Amino acid sequence: MTTPDHTPDRWDDRYETVLAELLPRFAEERPLSADRGLRAAGLDSMAVVELLVRLEDAYQVAIPDEELGPEAFETVGSLWAVIARQLDPATPH
Repeated sequence: MTTPDHTPDRWDDRYETVLAELLPRFAEERPLSADRGLRAAGLDSMAVVELLVRLEDAYQVAIPDEELGPEAFETVGSLWAVIARQLDPATPH
């Protein structure tokens, strides 16, 4: 069995599934593009909290508050970069 490549520009199906559950527009856009805007897909302040809870649970990580600036929620790729840094602390910030 191979280990998933959790890099800032490569995510697994679990990530897309969590996004699609909260942002139904993503359900039909798979695979997702890293530059796809989260706000344009319907991410609002209420969904941000739910999304963070689900991602932290799915990946068994705790995302520090300092990682959660507005830029983290700009695109699919920018949010994944935050998750990837938690999965691999050697990933540059």
